[in-house]
Amino acid sequence: MHYLYKPNLKTLGPKYGKLLNALRTDLPQMDGKLLAPLRRGETVEVTIQGEPVTLEPADVLISTERASDWVSADDSGVQIALSTTMTPELIQEGIARDFIRQVQQMRKDHNLEIQDRIAISFHAADADSRTAVESWSETIKGETLADGLQFSGQPVGKEVNVGAKTVWVEVKKSG
Repeated sequence: MHYLYKPNLKTLGPKYGKLLNALRTDLPQMDGKLLAPLRRGETVEVTIQGEPVTLEPADVLISTERASDWVSADDSGVQIALSTTMTPELIQEGIARDFIRQVQQMRKDHNLEIQDRIAISFHAADADSRTAVESWSETIKGETLADGLQFSGQPVGKEVNVGAKTVWVEVKKSG
C-alpha cells in the first residue's frame, strides 16, 4: 500500500494562490518519505518553483492506494493490510475445513453423540481434494473424533460438495 498526497485547494488557495497550480501538479509527484510527517500531524517544508512552502496536515489530502491482491484500511494513523492471494496451502486448508464441516453435519444427521468416535471413508475424484484431505488428516480426525480416515477407490456414502469439488463421504460409528 502506498499513500497519495493531494493539495487541499481550500486551505492552500488563500496561502499560496500564485503557486496553487504548481502545488496541484508537484505535490502528488513528491517523495512519500518527505511528506510522511503529515500523516503524524506534523508540518513539512517543501520547495515549489524555488519558493519555500510550509504544508500543514490540513493542507494535504492523504489517501491510500493498495496494491492488487491486498485489502487495506487506514484510520487515525493505524494501517492494516491483508493479502487476499489464495496460496495452494490456503486452498488446501479451505478444502479440509469444508470437509470437516461436511463430516460434522453427517455426524449430526446420524444422531451421533458428541463423544462418539467415528470412522471416515472418502472418495475424491480430483487429486487436489484427495491431497488436501490426506495432508490435513490429523486435523480432520482430531476435530471430528475420527479413529480412522480411509481413502476409497470408489464412491462411498453420501455425495457432498467440498469447496467447488464433489467428494463422497461415509461416516460410521467406531466399534
